[in-house]
Amino acid sequence: MTKKNISIGIDATSIVDGGGFTHLSQFLFNYLKIKHYSTHKLNIYASLKVLNQLPNHPNFIKRNFPLLNKSRFHRVFFQLFLFDKFLNKECDILFSVTGDYTGVFRPYVAMSQNMMLYEREFWDEIKSIKEKAKFFFNFRRQQKCFKNAEGIIFLSQYAKKYITKVLKIEDKNKAIIHHGISNQFISKKIEIICLNNYSEKSPFRFLYVSTVHVYKNQWHVVEAISKLKEKGYPVSLTLIGDIIYKPSGDKLKRTIDKADPKREFINHILHIPNTEMADQYFNHDGIIFASSCENMPNILLESMGSGKPIASSDKSPMPEFLKEGGFYFNASSVNSIFNTLENMLLSLKTSQDYSIKNIKELKNYTWEKTATKTIDFIENTLKRYKNG
Repeated sequence: MTKKNISIGIDATSIVDGGGFTHLSQFLFNYLKIKHYSTHKLNIYASLKVLNQLPNHPNFIKRNFPLLNKSRFHRVFFQLFLFDKFLNKECDILFSVTGDYTGVFRPYVAMSQNMMLYEREFWDEIKSIKEKAKFFFNFRRQQKCFKNAEGIIFLSQYAKKYITKVLKIEDKNKAIIHHGISNQFISKKIEIICLNNYSEKSPFRFLYVSTVHVYKNQWHVVEAISKLKEKGYPVSLTLIGDIIYKPSGDKLKRTIDKADPKREFINHILHIPNTEMADQYFNHDGIIFASSCENMPNILLESMGSGKPIASSDKSPMPEFLKEGGFYFNASSVNSIFNTLENMLLSLKTSQDYSIKNIKELKNYTWEKTATKTIDFIENTLKRYKNG
């Protein structure tokens, strides 16, 4: 039997911000709601920037080391050469939330979050040798991490099937544990207005939220919106997302400059605080999600909570989550995006049924479920390890 009070190490040494931080913070906040586990001790290893934003609790031991507060090089050095000597003294089991632990401590559970490490067709579009080297280095780290892990958590059925085949880890203890969605993103009302109520002065406002990289396809969306304008549809587009790969950012700017040089119907906002994102979904009329590479598309789930009509990439795993709740397109084809958006605009009356389905579906994705299932899996993995 696994002992009641266990010490769990939380390896957050690679987390800086973004989705990784959201998962970690929500996991910890909701862990506190699980009375059964309230006696477990959690040693959280991270930078001061991350630790200072996490909840405090007597059983949360926040562990920081100077190298974790410096550059990525310093963090990797700590992970490779110094981390293990602390783990052996402090933990019964380790949870590598970014799936990149490569030390000798055993046992540990790893989590998969980044499909770009595996879907290498997108690497061909990356011209930067430095960027490709980063992906390859992270792939090899995760390959080693998963090979030696006692348990692996996947975020989608698609990721589990794809990665298991690539890494040949069929014999591993595996689980699919979805991330949750915060209640702030779930609309309390569904209100969809027919197309004839929109005009050039008051257009149908599309929103696409995502960082800018080769697989996000914002430039294709811009061209599709431009074609809708040319055909006489009263539409506008808001893009929200930082540029995380400069050549893709440059490509997007060139496309916007050509389609809308005066910025009359296309607006790109680099960054909006997460606390303000729900209002962005609620204040637009339709959502576009055009990514071609995702593990679990949290932005798509947030979009589902808005109650707005959604047009999504048909690439897996998007249909695994949106199901019959939206309109699908091929994200690499401007014509496909254009045709789907036009169909959405002409079908706004019927899209209300999609919105009702989407909000109902989101009841399956709560952070409390995520925290409970994760702790259950970690505890069961330790039991399995001790039993040989």
